[in-house]
Amino acid sequence: MKRLLKASFLLNKSMIEKYVINQNYYYYIILIYKAFYLPEFKHINESVKIIFNKIIKNHY
Repeated sequence: MKRLLKASFLLNKSMIEKYVINQNYYYYIILIYKAFYLPEFKHINESVKIIFNKIIKNHY
């Protein structure tokens, strides 16, 4: 699960980088997965995109 979350984060981090790169402070993003089954990568990737879009909408 850690490997899937990390891969999804690395694929989508460019969504957030363009907003954070010019700021004088840092963000720490912690992704926690709580379930009893291992989802497919496409579901994890969509969830990470939704989370990043929410961060962008709420903070920028």
